[in-house]
Amino acid sequence: MYFVTYPPMCVVSIAALIALAPMARRPFQKRLWKPHYWLVLTHLLFFAGAIALGVLRPNPDPHREGDPAALLLLWTLWWGSLASCVFWIWWMKGFRLWACALMAILQAPVMGALFVAGMSVTGDWL
Repeated sequence: MYFVTYPPMCVVSIAALIALAPMARRPFQKRLWKPHYWLVLTHLLFFAGAIALGVLRPNPDPHREGDPAALLLLWTLWWGSLASCVFWIWWMKGFRLWACALMAILQAPVMGALFVAGMSVTGDWL
């Protein structure tokens, strides 16, 4: 979780937490929260998918270009995670501001995992 302290992620995290703070208990007090809204946490499966891709399809030779199939999977995970964010924000009617803040918080570790998996797949380490 150290990447959250870097300036771009820190700003996103603080803004999301500020947006969540006044609304943290409102959905539960008014009983508007539906049990299936907990499915929003399935977005974190993109984190596991990115880590698995980085572990299972590394580029052993940094002088060669990465595996095209692994790069395609990486881009698919990237666009899939963004589409998932949009879907969950759209689906949680009545909680859209809350959903935007939550998706910003959930997207931060996914982006970190995609960054590390991208370095593994391409072989270009920092």
